[in-house]
Amino acid sequence: MNLVEPNATVAVSLETLESKPVRPTKSARRPLGKRVLHLIRRGHLYLGLFLFPWAVLYGVTAFLFNHPTAFSNREQAASKTYGREAVSGTPAEQWPTANEQAEQVVKLLNAKQSPATPYQLAGDAKFTRELAFATIKADGQNLNLLLDVKAGTGTITSRAAQPEQPRKEVERAPFAVGRQNNEVAGRGRGGPGGGGGEGRGGPGGGGGEGRGGPGGGGGPGGGRGGQGGGRGGEGRGGESRGGREGGEEGIKLDNPAHERLKASVPVILERNGFPGGEVTVTSVPEVSFPIEADGKVWTATYNPLTGAVSGKLSDGDDKPEVGWRRFLTRLHTTHGYPADTNAKWFWAVIVDVMAFVMCFWGVSGLLMWWQLKATRKAGVVFLLLSAVAATALGFAMHAAMTG
Repeated sequence: MNLVEPNATVAVSLETLESKPVRPTKSARRPLGKRVLHLIRRGHLYLGLFLFPWAVLYGVTAFLFNHPTAFSNREQAASKTYGREAVSGTPAEQWPTANEQAEQVVKLLNAKQSPATPYQLAGDAKFTRELAFATIKADGQNLNLLLDVKAGTGTITSRAAQPEQPRKEVERAPFAVGRQNNEVAGRGRGGPGGGGGEGRGGPGGGGGEGRGGPGGGGGPGGGRGGQGGGRGGEGRGGESRGGREGGEEGIKLDNPAHERLKASVPVILERNGFPGGEVTVTSVPEVSFPIEADGKVWTATYNPLTGAVSGKLSDGDDKPEVGWRRFLTRLHTTHGYPADTNAKWFWAVIVDVMAFVMCFWGVSGLLMWWQLKATRKAGVVFLLLSAVAATALGFAMHAAMTG
C-alpha cells in the first residue's frame, strides 16, 4: 500500500493542476514589438475595409482615364488601323521633313521681307508633334483620319452623321455691360498701309474704329454688332509697307503638307473600305526651328496649314523647366496610349495594371478579412460606415458638380 499511495497522490495533483487555468505572468506576455505589429495589422485591415469603395473607385476611374472611349455614353465609333501600305504611292508618303520645310520658310521670309541682314537657319528643325488630322463628310457618316507622318500609319474612325443642332439664341440681360462670354469680337485689317478696323458688340452693339498705317488713312468704323459679336471694319492704306509680318497671307510653301494629306485621304479611305467625301484638313505637324535675325537667335514656329510664322527669343535651352512638384502632378494625370511604343506607352500599361491591382486588392482584402473570425463583427461595422460615408459623399459631389 505504501508503494501505491504516493503514485495516487501524484495523479490527483496533476489532474488538479490541469483543471486550473494558468495565468501568464507579466514576463510571459507578448513582447511590445509583437503587440505593436498586432495593432498595425488590425489598423491595416480596418482602414482597408473602410476605404474599400474608394480603392475600387480609383481603380475603375484610372482605367476610364486610360481608355477615353470605354463605356462612353457617346455612340461608339467604328475604328480601323491602317499601315504603310495604305499610304504607299500617295503624296503623303513623301512627307516633307522638318528641315526641308524650315529651309523653305527662311528662304521665302528673306524674299518677302528683304531684311538688311538675311535670316539664317541656326540649327536643326523638328516637328512639334508628328500627327496630322483630317475630317471627311461622307454619305450618312462622319470620318476622322489620323496620320502619323513619321511612321506612315494611322487610324480611321467612323460615326453616324448627326443632324446639326440650331444655334440657341441667348437673350442679353437688360443690365449687362461689356463683352459677354457668348459674344465674339470681330476684327478687320487693312491692306498694305497697315490699316485696321475693329468692331465689338452684342446684339446691335456699336463697332470700333479703323486706323491707317504709315501712309494710309483710317478705314470706316467697326461694323455693326451681330448676334454674339461685332463685325470688324476695314482699313485702307497707302502703298507704304508695314512691319515685318510678311503679309497677312503668311508663308505658303510649294506643295504644302496639308495639300499632300488632302490629296492622299481619298486613296487611304478607298484602300480601307471607307467611302469618300468632302475632306477638311484640320491639323498638320508644325515645324519648330532656330533662326538668326538681327543678331539674335529666335525659336520660330511655322504652321503649314495657315502659313503663320511666330517666334520667341531663344535662351539656349528650349526645353521648359519642370520642377519636381509639377513633374509629379503631370505624371499622376498622364494617361492614354500614344501612337509610338515609347515611355508614355509603357506608362499607360502600368496605369492599366494598377487599375486592375487596386480593384483586386479591394476584393481579395474582403476575402482575407472574412477568414479571420475574430475580426468579422468589427469589420462589418467598418464596412457599414464606409458604405454610408461613400454614398453620402458621392451624392454631395454629384450635386456640387452639376449644381
